Amino acid sequence: MILARVADSFYWMNRYLERVAHTARLLELQLERLPSSPAQEIAAGWRRIFHSLGTRPPGAEIYGGPEDEDAFFFADGYTLTDYLSFEAANAASIIFCLTAARENARQVRDSLSNAIWSSLNREYLRLRATSLVDVWEREPVMLYRAIGEAVQLFDGVCASAMRRDAGWHFMRVGRFIERAQLIAALIGAHAKDSAEEENDWTGLLQGCHAFETYCHLHGAQISGAEVINFLAYDPEFPYSLRFAVDRLRGSLEVIDPPVRGRSPAEPHDIAGRLDDLLSRQTAIDLTAGGRGEKELTEFIDLGWKFHEALERTYVYYPTEARVSGERT
Repeated sequence: MILARVADSFYWMNRYLERVAHTARLLELQLERLPSSPAQEIAAGWRRIFHSLGTRPPGAEIYGGPEDEDAFFFADGYTLTDYLSFEAANAASIIFCLTAARENARQVRDSLSNAIWSSLNREYLRLRATSLVDVWEREPVMLYRAIGEAVQLFDGVCASAMRRDAGWHFMRVGRFIERAQLIAALIGAHAKDSAEEENDWTGLLQGCHAFETYCHLHGAQISGAEVINFLAYDPEFPYSLRFAVDRLRGSLEVIDPPVRGRSPAEPHDIAGRLDDLLSRQTAIDLTAGGRGEKELTEFIDLGWKFHEALERTYVYYPTEARVSGERT
């Protein structure tokens, strides 16, 4: 059994770390293209990043909302990068999410080995002592690559040192529901540009660590429909929606195994609906007039409903359930 507050900390620790790694990856790729890409393409890249992360750029109230090209065309890359990296008041920034992940880890410090705690705390201290101005004139890309590698290191230390108990599985649920929502939102942000010249399917693949794997399976000719189909339905690729939902459901069944004669808990039901949404489609149609955008929105909405149900069921469950021991 695991205490609700402990489960919640494990869950949120990995949700925040998944967002740290995802945002760092998007910024790494965006900064790589700054020196050589046309201004219109750079602005489109920023628009997709902010749209997929669900946050507004600084100055949006002056130039327009997150859908307005001017909000990104007139903003400079340094300002946008710093806002997504070191702005502590921005809940989507790397420093905010890394701080929150560390705080959740601190809450369960006695359940973590020294190696696990140190790998997270070391990256937090390193980033807290860094500012964008320190690296902007040299190689800012390397900063974001290092952040992503630090999260991968943390994942590796956890994988090699943790028991596969309920805490481990709450971590996996947090990681994969966050990943599923982030990838779905990124696909949706690219799909909004599907009829525009600047649409960057290669960038979408790279943002999902999928470019080499996709080319190995499908060749160098990149098709938007095939890219989306791969990222949505491939059961063996770690950054596909199908992979994330399968792992989420697997861990949920360990946390709360189905019992014959008892209705499944609400998180199981919603996870099943996520699975059904993927299972009933052969491809997400994102052509003009297609239903793909609606399906992606439904997928993301179900992800939020899953999160709310998980919290209600295993964290903020009713007092009578605590007494009877039905939920722990």
